[in-house]
Amino acid sequence: MALIKFGTFELDLVNKTLTESGRPYQLGKKALDLLVALVGKAGEIVSKEELLRAAWPTTTVDEGALRVHLMTLRKALGEYSDQRYIENIAGRGYVFVAPIELSAPGSAAPVTPAIPPDTNLPRFASRLVGREQFIEASLTALASTRLLTISGAGGIGKTAVALEIAARVQSSRRVVFVDLAVLKEGRLLMPTLASLLGLILYTNDHRQAVLNSLQSSDVLLLFDNCEHLIESVAVEADQILKATTRVTILATSREPLRLAGERVRQLPSLPIPDFGVSANELVSIPSVEFFVESVKLASDLENFEDEESLQAAAAIVRSLDGIPLAIELAASRVSSLGLKSVLGSLDNPLSILRRGRRTAPPRQQTLRATLDWSYESLETDEKELFAIIAVFPGTFSDQGAEAVAREWLSGERFDNAFDGLLLKSLVAVSSADGRYRLLDTTKGYAVEKLADSKLERDYRVSHARFCREALLRAEYDWRSLSTSDWTLRYGSLITDLRAALDWARSPEGDLELAVELVAISNVIWVQLGAMSEQSIVIEDGLRLLASTKHVGTDIELQLRIARGSALYHTRGFKSDNEAIAEFERAIAIAERLGNPARIMRAFGGKASVTSSNGSYLDSIAIAKDLKSRFPGALSFSRLLEHNYLFHGDFSAAREQAEISVMEASRAVRTTQNYGTGYDQGTIAKSVLTMVDFLEGKIDQSFLGIRDLLAESEVLGHSISTCLMLSLSAVPIAYLAGDITDARSRLDAVRRIAAKDMLVRWQEWVDGYDLIVPRDTQTDEAQSELQRALLEGVGMRLEYMTILAGCRASPAALDRALAGDAGWCRPELLRLKAVSLIKRDRAAASELLDEAVRLSRAMGAAFWELRSAVCLFRLATPQEMRAARSDLESVLKKFECSRPLPDIDMARGLLDE
Repeated sequence: MALIKFGTFELDLVNKTLTESGRPYQLGKKALDLLVALVGKAGEIVSKEELLRAAWPTTTVDEGALRVHLMTLRKALGEYSDQRYIENIAGRGYVFVAPIELSAPGSAAPVTPAIPPDTNLPRFASRLVGREQFIEASLTALASTRLLTISGAGGIGKTAVALEIAARVQSSRRVVFVDLAVLKEGRLLMPTLASLLGLILYTNDHRQAVLNSLQSSDVLLLFDNCEHLIESVAVEADQILKATTRVTILATSREPLRLAGERVRQLPSLPIPDFGVSANELVSIPSVEFFVESVKLASDLENFEDEESLQAAAAIVRSLDGIPLAIELAASRVSSLGLKSVLGSLDNPLSILRRGRRTAPPRQQTLRATLDWSYESLETDEKELFAIIAVFPGTFSDQGAEAVAREWLSGERFDNAFDGLLLKSLVAVSSADGRYRLLDTTKGYAVEKLADSKLERDYRVSHARFCREALLRAEYDWRSLSTSDWTLRYGSLITDLRAALDWARSPEGDLELAVELVAISNVIWVQLGAMSEQSIVIEDGLRLLASTKHVGTDIELQLRIARGSALYHTRGFKSDNEAIAEFERAIAIAERLGNPARIMRAFGGKASVTSSNGSYLDSIAIAKDLKSRFPGALSFSRLLEHNYLFHGDFSAAREQAEISVMEASRAVRTTQNYGTGYDQGTIAKSVLTMVDFLEGKIDQSFLGIRDLLAESEVLGHSISTCLMLSLSAVPIAYLAGDITDARSRLDAVRRIAAKDMLVRWQEWVDGYDLIVPRDTQTDEAQSELQRALLEGVGMRLEYMTILAGCRASPAALDRALAGDAGWCRPELLRLKAVSLIKRDRAAASELLDEAVRLSRAMGAAFWELRSAVCLFRLATPQEMRAARSDLESVLKKFECSRPLPDIDMARGLLDE
């Protein structure tokens, strides 16, 4: 028995993993240990002692800790009165009561409706009570409006209702959840939305990138907690709605967005009972029902089967005005105080506190009073931890909270304090990611306590140091974790990083930490699609650098490399000299520090930019020099393979690419390719497909392209995909005469470059657009093409020239031949010869002979075939036998089972 299914969940008892509807569903370690122990004996009573041993095998804890983690588990599974998973058997232990289904690993499983893979919608941890009518009416409203705002006071349950509405919509359309509570500035809204949409941006124009992505999308955007950014949200929502036709926005806010067409629905408190209502009627009143369920979830001490307890529950929810958060806070105290004590302690403090805040709306008075009451009941350690965890801007793990609090609370003291906050509902379980959070209203209250603490600065320093350690782990794990697993583990780190940077750069902050965090955070910005935001942060880090001890250190070195890479990607060819200058500054520091890894990375960044500009021999020299200096290191192949290809040494290119593929296979990905971030495996395989094609191994080349397209789809790394398409897939299809395929692949580059605002690759698309698309024969198009060829540089000039073919002007051909374009020199010579045929037949023949000799020396059968065809056509009767022999000879070098225009043409000439 290895896999056990219950409801929509599947638990692997051996590997201790949980999934829901096919998606990984993370629980805290203790909660998962308890679930494994209970499900492993489903239907049997598991004693408290057994459960304590399962979750705390080497530590002695009291039953309070067990109760807390069982409550956390129940909430995480979404347990409520009509859907119970775990029951308490008084005096004996607990039993897993839900129906289960057993299956062996690898056996066929019943198909369950899968959650759409492109949704990030959190899973609400408990059943909504008393909201069905509001939800149904809201769904109806969404069908006739594109902007629906759920408004209401803090703690009223706006987020919970919105999540349920979105959950019901997501079966028919994509839903993107945007938690605005973690953002402090409106300028971060569009970068955050871009990241959630899966965009990796290399531009500062986040708004346009988002609008491009959403233009034809059928998406529901859920903007949660808008009130503190209300003006920015209104502006961006208005732009989105005007630029799209199928996007709908669902917002939660304490005030409307005040946009044209907005429909506002005010969420009321839960209905509360009148005085004199009978016990039978009380159980069906939503506020009472919610209180009873909340108490039962946290404790088995009250069963509410008698009228006295139900009337006490009614009195409590009346005093709390039916506010769900206040009700939940009060319910959490029943297990420790008892029902009567909770009722007694609530009544007097609330009346006193209300009188003290006459200016606040009544419901806000009630909630504030409940929070004050809950806080005053905390133990000293619980109060301190409550202030400490306020440094987290969003969700956090218990391990993260302990890491930040370690200097003040650790071990059993931390566990007890954290469990206490959970038990008292001041910390909430955050859906399906095994993490926790402070609800928006509670978070504001906690931030007040943090500001009141004399240790606020110390707590924030600790949080910044926690971010530093997490960033280092994220960089290390990127090579070994899949994209989904890495994002699940580190995706929320960007909000912590922003918060840590905001504080560290403030007057009360720590500039040393600020600059260090900027320097080591490259992987987060790049992989979460925020490279343009990173550029701003880097500029700020370099501005602050002189005020720190990091000048001339590894921290400055990393800043320089990051800026060089950002310039390369975000500003295109025009900033290449500036990018090289940054890499050279990094090289100087790395050499002075004597750090081989940094020396190679900085030189690698420079070599990448140099290669792009066509200086292949310079890049080869860099790689060879590094190899001689650091003979035991790997990774030189990734620098040599494409430079050997473009220099024209196909044999060396193949050898190095095969080594690079082997090296790349040792990790899930190798996108940290020195200073410019391309995936090592993608580059190497792209080189091999081009070498195969030019050597005449056409079938092998096309198989390689097919595999690359599939692998790139899985990898999801946009700059690497654009490189593969632009340098291999598009030109190979075009040279092979498959114009339809070439256009399709060019359109793919266009989509990716537009979606992620990849300036460098948009420039490649603009160039190819003058050659590959349908109508390039107009005078205007020809004029544009010649201008582009005369302005182009390096690799891009070479590709455009050979694809333009006879449309390239003699001046453009001379520019391309003046560089180090060894890989296509035979074709450039052939094109120059074709341009001379009518004026100087002898000179043309001489150039064609040179092209054939060079093709043979390189092993470039494809270029040789083209030149041999031209020589055959120019051959005099005396030269025809040799020309025929040469053409027949080169055709034998091809391995091609598919139609290829150049081969068909050659065979047609031989048949004449």
